[in-house]
Amino acid sequence: QQTQLLEQLRDIHLPDGVSWWPLAIGWWIVIAILITVIVLLIAKAILKKRRQRFARYALRELNEVKHNANADWLMQAHHIMRRASLCYFPKSQVAVMDNKDWVALVSQTGSDIWTQQSLQLLEEGVYRSPDTIDASHQQQFLSEASLWLEQLPDIKQLPAFKPTQLNAEQGGP
Repeated sequence: QQTQLLEQLRDIHLPDGVSWWPLAIGWWIVIAILITVIVLLIAKAILKKRRQRFARYALRELNEVKHNANADWLMQAHHIMRRASLCYFPKSQVAVMDNKDWVALVSQTGSDIWTQQSLQLLEEGVYRSPDTIDASHQQQFLSEASLWLEQLPDIKQLPAFKPTQLNAEQGGP
């Protein structure tokens, strides 16, 4: 009778191995976080590339001014810089600035780039004859303008600047 009962027993079957699919909820959370981080990094890179677009166009135009022997190179460089600043700073503040205030803004946003002679040339040069400016200073000014345009997209906001600040410092109205 015991042997009969033993014969009725089946062999021990091991359970199936644990499958990797479907994933546990923790893995889904990790995957969602990774996808979110990747999407955010791609979006940040695209926005940075777009933000630098205007500076690249301005640099291309400024290089054309460097290589052309135009007599009005200073006026062209001034206009290129002014248009580029309108793309990166609030138009409502920059568009209404007169030349002195705008030069003060350029000086503040690129204080380590500009020499005093170049800032003076930027401020007063649009009223001077281009023949009075020597070629070495022209190259220096254009290289400083290029450096300013390159760092322009990295400026996050307009510095604390009031348009009347320059006039008040000079004793004006």
